[in-house]
This record gives sequence, structure tokens and C-alpha cells, in this order.
Amino acid sequence: MHRQHSSRRTSEWTLVLAACSILLASVVSDGRAQLANIPYEIAPLNAPFPMPELTRPVFPDRTFDIRDYGAVPAGEDGEPATAAIQRTIEAASAAGGGTVLIPAGEWLTGPIHLRSNINLHVAEGAIVRFSTNRDDYLPVVRVRYEGVEAYNYSPLIYANGATNVALTGGGVLDGQGRHWWEWARQYGAQPRMIATKEPLSRRAFGKGAGMEGMRPNFAVFFDCENVLIEGITLNDTPMWNVHLVYTRNAIVRGITVNSLEAPNGDGVVIDSSRNVLVEYNTLRTGDDAVVLKSGLNEEGLQINIPTENVIVRNYEALDVRTGSGGVVFGSETSGGIRNVYVHNALFAGSDRGIRFKTERGRGNVIENIFIHDIVMRDINIEAITVNTFYTGPQAQGPSPAIRNVQIRNVEVDGARTGISLVGLPEKWLENFVMEDVTIRNTVQGARITRVKNLVLTNVDIQSTERALVFDDVLEISLSNVRLSDEQDGPPMALQGRYTGAVYLNDYPTDQAVFEAGATPAVVLTEPFVQAW
Repeated sequence: MHRQHSSRRTSEWTLVLAACSILLASVVSDGRAQLANIPYEIAPLNAPFPMPELTRPVFPDRTFDIRDYGAVPAGEDGEPATAAIQRTIEAASAAGGGTVLIPAGEWLTGPIHLRSNINLHVAEGAIVRFSTNRDDYLPVVRVRYEGVEAYNYSPLIYANGATNVALTGGGVLDGQGRHWWEWARQYGAQPRMIATKEPLSRRAFGKGAGMEGMRPNFAVFFDCENVLIEGITLNDTPMWNVHLVYTRNAIVRGITVNSLEAPNGDGVVIDSSRNVLVEYNTLRTGDDAVVLKSGLNEEGLQINIPTENVIVRNYEALDVRTGSGGVVFGSETSGGIRNVYVHNALFAGSDRGIRFKTERGRGNVIENIFIHDIVMRDINIEAITVNTFYTGPQAQGPSPAIRNVQIRNVEVDGARTGISLVGLPEKWLENFVMEDVTIRNTVQGARITRVKNLVLTNVDIQSTERALVFDDVLEISLSNVRLSDEQDGPPMALQGRYTGAVYLNDYPTDQAVFEAGATPAVVLTEPFVQAW
């Protein structure tokens, strides 16, 4: 066993763990976020890039109770309250806006379509169950299905082109998604790659074109502005939960998502949207907890609307399944993703933690990403992963770039692989900083391939297999890096014919082995100048 020892500052981890303790204190035993423990005031964003402060939309001081427009609780007449709820929304809209109240009790409904200046408030004690009759979700509406536009069954809650719109309250929305899951299995994966090559008007994709098997998302805000989603619980979605598409100025806070059994049960999806705050959420999801996207391949490149100016903070992702992660970038990235700030989070029992996934065909750039103060426990696959070969090397088309990524103050206890960075041969990952990162109880420590300009500072890796492997890396600087593993030989390996300009600084050269084309000549001693 080979170990590299030095003193370790612990103040950073004290702050991280304290923040996560505060976050956990805001969750009650049934797994729902306790809104009373979440500060009402929205704290300053303090983003490391220009971004406007976000405030809640303001609504007229009028309340429209759905019971006054004919809604009766579920079971009293056997009929969904869809029409009555929609009448209430239309009446509120005609009056200039206000709060549409779904009071305590159990309610059955089909899709709910929101309008500008409407706050749909699901009161504490209300349970809204959505119809299991697919015909109730017709006529079709315009959506973006996994990065591709289509006309399809209506989302359960839908707003298109609305300004000043909200979904609030302490109640529960039950998607009753199982019938959608079973139905979708009959048809298999949809041909979305082919669909991107055709204009929307000629696209045999979606219910409007006769295509079955495409499940609706739970709550979709399409081309909206000034959006608030706060306090609600979403259970058993047909597919994605909260989906922001082409939306500006949105706040998602204090919600609870329970979709562990749902295929593609992503929690919060930020899709070609800008100026977004996501905070104080508890996410147990059957796919990515929080994910940033921007369109797929040809269509995404043509629309070219990035996801930008996003803050995700003070949240927890628990038991995230199907190989997904606590915060994820991709895989639909063709509009670009930039200016994202993620901090103060707990990822526990999830398949992955911090994940970037994209591939050839996506094109565009993911850049200016800042992530810090993350605690991960019992990660099943990779704790930190950047992969530009998402579906394999057979993918074709424009190559995506990932650059300018800072990851700081991260503690990982338990993972198959601690860090995995993989760039494309024709487009390496560029300008990565990892500082104050501790990784323990892993099989593989770090595997880094095709990266240019990587800075590792105060990084501590403990693993069973070799702790750190560099393969085709250029301009790498190490400072106060400590490695420990259980294999014979040095804990660091440098490989690859393109490896060069490696600055080990205080790391001893006798604790590194040179293999597969790399020689000790790649190690330089002059001062390193960070490019970003």
C-alpha cells in the first residue's frame, strides 16, 4: 500500500456538513419538505457571473375557489373536476388574475392549463389525483419531448406563453403515472433522433402525428416568464416532473418530488431557459434529480437557445436511480449550457453525483460551471463524471465542447469511481479546476483522459485500485495532492503519447509511474500559469 501524507484543513468540511445538517433539518419524517422551515425571503443569488436578482411574481389579491365554479371532491359524483377547475382559471383570468384555490380534500382532474397572472394554489391537505384516462389529455399541445419539439398529450399541468404564473401550496399532486408507464412499454423508445431531421410540421413524432407511447410530463412551463413553483409535492409522474422550456425568470423552491418508480422520472428539468433559481428541494427521483438541457442534435442546433444563468442550491437528492445523478448536464446540450452555479447539496444513495453527459452530434458548448460545497454518500457508480461519449463512439456529427468548470469543497464517501473525466479525441475537455476534494472508499479513484489545463489543489483520493490515472493529458498542475490505494506500485500513472506539460509541484516523482508512451520528460518544473 502506498500513501501520501500531509496535514489537512478541515474547516471547509465543517461548513459543508453544517449546511447539509441545516438542509436535513428542513425535512420531516414523511419525506416532504417542511415549508415552514424554509426562509420565505429569497436570499441574494451572489452568482459568479452577471445575473438579475429573482423575485416572486405578484398576483392581484383575489381568490377564486374551485368549489364556487362547480368542483366537487373525488368520489362524490365520480366525474373529474377538470371543467370546473378550468372555469375557475378562466374566471380569474377574465378578472385580471388572482389565486385559484384547490382547497383541502381529494380531487380528481384531467390536465390543468394555466393562464397569465394566475397562481394555482393547492392548499395543505389537498390531494389532487390526475385521471388515468388518456383521452382526457387531448387535444394535443406543443411540448418538447426529450429535446425534440412535438405535439403530444397535454402535460398534467401546462402553461404556454404565460407571464406571472405560479403553482404553490402545501398540497400533493398525484400523477398516478403507472398506467402511462405500462402503456409506454408497449411502444418502446421513440425515434427522436430521426425526428430532429424533419421540420415540426412534417414530423411523424408525437400523438398529433399518430405516434403513440410518448408520455406527458407532469408540469410544463413552455415559453413562460416570471414563474414560481413552491411548496408542492409531486408523486408518481408519467415522465419528467417540473419542466421549464424556453422560460425566463423562474423560481422552483421548497418542493418535494417522489418518482423513484417512474421511468424517466427526472425531478427539475431546465431546458433552454435562463435566469432560474432552484432551491430547498427534496428530490427522490427515478432519473436525474436536477438536470440542465438545451435541445437535441439538428433541431437543438437550429433553435440554438441556451440554458444560462442558473443557480441550484440548498437541496438534497436521495436514492436517484437509473444511472443518473444529483446534478446533471445533458445529454441534450445542442443549444449550449453556460453560467451555472450549484452549491450546498447532499447526494445520498444515488447512482451518480455530479454528471456531464453529451456526445458527437450535439455540438455547441457547456461552459462557466461553478460547483462547490457538495457532500456525497454511498454513490453507486461515479461521484464526479464528465463523459463526451455518452452513447458510445458510433455517434456522428458536430462535437460538443466542455470548458471552464470549477469544482470545489466536495466530500465523497463511497463510490465505484471517484472522478471520471473523458474528452473526445478531436475536442478535449478544457480548463477544469478541482480544489478541496476528498474521495474515500472507492474502487477506482480518478481516471482522467483527454483533458487540457487541469488544476488539482488539496485533493485527497483513497481507493482500492490505482488512485489516479492520467491518459493523454496536457498542462496539468498538482498541488497538495494525496493518494492512497491498495495495489502494488506507485498510486499515480501517466499514460498516453499526447501527455505533456505535467506540473507535479510538491508531489514526488517516485510516486508516479510512466506507461504507454508517457515518459518522465513530460514532468516540468517551471512555474505553472493557470489559463483560467
